Amino acid sequence: MDEQQQQRRVNEATEQFAEAVRASFQAVSERGASAQQLNAELTQQFFDTVIGNLRTQAEDTRQMTQQLADQQQRQAEATRTIAQESVGAYMEFLNSIFSFAPRRVQGWDESKHPRNFEGRFERGEAWDESEHQRDAGGRFT
Repeated sequence: MDEQQQQRRVNEATEQFAEAVRASFQAVSERGASAQQLNAELTQQFFDTVIGNLRTQAEDTRQMTQQLADQQQRQAEATRTIAQESVGAYMEFLNSIFSFAPRRVQGWDESKHPRNFEGRFERGEAWDESEHQRDAGGRFT
């Protein structure tokens, strides 16, 4: 029985060793699966964060682009308004000069220098010096 007892002890030790190895492999396998799951979750979280940041940046860029386009449009409108006002003021200035000129020149014949419906001079006959007199300083009167 001694041999049988020894055989049984060897078998029990072998079973215990096999069980320990199986338990060890199972623990390693579970830890590997757990680590793999954790890595997958971290990777998913990383890419979700990156995608969220990219979306935020894209939206911010879109808003800034829209604001820049709006500013450029307002600037163009302001430039157009300033140009129109400047031209209008200059035209009024020129018209005011020419509208007072006939009253200051003696011998001015309005029929030879007609005005349009806005009071501006139309193209008429050329200036004829013989119709006007000069004063002592050489200026037309």
